[in-house]
Amino acid sequence: MRVLFAVSPGIGHLFPTIPLAWALRAAGHEVLVATAAEGVEAAVHAGLPAVETAPASAIAAIFGAATGPPDERARRMSERGRRIAEAGHAVHDLLLRTFGEVSAVTAGVTAEVARRWRPDLVVHSRLQGAGLAVASALGVPAVEHGFNFQSEPDLAARFLPHLAAAYERVGAPLALPPRRVVVHVAPPEMMLGPAGGEAWSMRYVPYNAGGDLPRWLWEPPERPRVLITMGTVVPRLQGVGGLSRMLAAAPDVDAEFVLALGGDADLAPLGPLPPNVRPVGWVPLHHLLTGSAAVVHHGGSGTTMAALAAGVPQLVLPHGADQFVNGGQVAALGLGLWCPPAEVDAATVTKLLADETIARSARSAATRMAGLPAPADLVTPLTTLTHP
Repeated sequence: MRVLFAVSPGIGHLFPTIPLAWALRAAGHEVLVATAAEGVEAAVHAGLPAVETAPASAIAAIFGAATGPPDERARRMSERGRRIAEAGHAVHDLLLRTFGEVSAVTAGVTAEVARRWRPDLVVHSRLQGAGLAVASALGVPAVEHGFNFQSEPDLAARFLPHLAAAYERVGAPLALPPRRVVVHVAPPEMMLGPAGGEAWSMRYVPYNAGGDLPRWLWEPPERPRVLITMGTVVPRLQGVGGLSRMLAAAPDVDAEFVLALGGDADLAPLGPLPPNVRPVGWVPLHHLLTGSAAVVHHGGSGTTMAALAAGVPQLVLPHGADQFVNGGQVAALGLGLWCPPAEVDAATVTKLLADETIARSARSAATRMAGLPAPADLVTPLTTLTHP
């Protein structure tokens, strides 16, 4: 079986799909990734063949988020995030329009590759409509790969009007593929939104690329260890200023903090770091979560789901995108707390560390997650999709 992974640009969309791609390869199936921008290099580093579907400049032009001073970028991103959160479990039309443009830009090359390679199945990230268009054009099943808590059975139907340009570029009528399945990566009872359609649950297996693991990571901490991370997008688009208040509060918390912002983040705006804050470069997130008593993060889907899988209490400081949705669901499920970055203080972090109810809920959620089918368990059901 040949499986085409059509993934939206960005590692936040790519990383959740890697374990399933690996599972298919390990079972003897062929996999090809079609993506753009930073996703291409990330797929290659994951050991997968990849095709670039659009120049990075074309993707940057659509989002246009990297223009203006950091404060202005932060304001725009936060405003968009709050608007997105207003839609609740549903994907906001703003995102459908934006990713409809991304789908159109990437659809042509995706279709050209697909027609030559002839996949039996298309797995697409949730907002990559080029995958839907190509599956429709080839008459093969499409699998929507989720990455957060949101469940929306009619998402593809709502997305379709925004994909007219993508379908036109692949030469297909504006219609959904003949067979569609949605894969959710959280337990059904934790999903935000109604059940419906053909949906499968799969365990979220964190993939955060490789990295050198420092020796101190294996040593038991003398005090509770709190991980601080803002993912990859927030530091690049907004800088690190959103962490100023959190780091100012750190000396008043009886804990050691690990500041993991990757190797490219400019920490200079933060000034001298408190003595109980240890900055690190790129270290795989799931290894940093192991042994952590809590994690403070931006609410990105990958970080949120990795913390859920690790059973670590969370403090979410949302900056934009779907981060307000994730933060709200973390709090609603009793897995942690959330507050605006400008309102976090030592008392908030101390409360999280001392709350045994949250700790128990986080551990229970991790146990529930571990009981879901692994990516390898979905290989056979995916294979059956290709047989009428």
